[in-house]
Amino acid sequence: MNGKSIRYSVEEKLKYVQLVEQGMTVTSIETRFGIRHSNMKRWVENYQKDGIEGLKQKDTHHQYPVELKEEVTQKYLAGYTSYDQLAKEYQIPNIAVISRWVALYTSGKSLDTTRRKVIMKDGRKTTQLERIEIAQWIIAHQMDYTTAIQKFNVSQGQVYSWVKKFKQGGQEALEDRRGKAKEDHGQLSEKEKLILENKRLKAQLENMATEKAVILKIQELERRNAHKK
Repeated sequence: MNGKSIRYSVEEKLKYVQLVEQGMTVTSIETRFGIRHSNMKRWVENYQKDGIEGLKQKDTHHQYPVELKEEVTQKYLAGYTSYDQLAKEYQIPNIAVISRWVALYTSGKSLDTTRRKVIMKDGRKTTQLERIEIAQWIIAHQMDYTTAIQKFNVSQGQVYSWVKKFKQGGQEALEDRRGKAKEDHGQLSEKEKLILENKRLKAQLENMATEKAVILKIQELERRNAHKK
């Protein structure tokens, strides 16, 4: 049974939720009735929170701000959370919505669906040295893809692909293997390696300095508020 193509009525959802309340496990329901585990878990949580209303079909065409879409997408791409956890945190009724955002983002398409015509930043030709530098910068700045796209004038699809490859295979994974690629043969000189290491450390220090500045500002505001009391 393909759970993706089936729509369940409120009555059907309630029937399965009541089975859980009677002691049947979600895994058993999935095995016996073919209900996806993630669906069943969400129905139970929604019912416990909002009763019957929580089981009603939500509007899947709800317009989310592009900033929220980017925030959710980047959290997922950073690898620290799952679709289910993000759906719960941001109160998004269907994990397919998040999956669609991630697919759009990683393919270089815009997350702003409110505009009729969107001009996206095209990818540009880069050397292995640049790809490594950009991947290291993104990692050092807590997976800040959006800023990297503007800073290095590259596309969403490019930066996501480079970071993924770099995490999986290191510097060699960012070698351009198309044709002979004379100017990008994958063998970095010692000088290039030193340049990359210096840039990586600089990026880390920049991020640490930013975090420190924010902490100091918060502490200053807390001191001011304490004096006012």
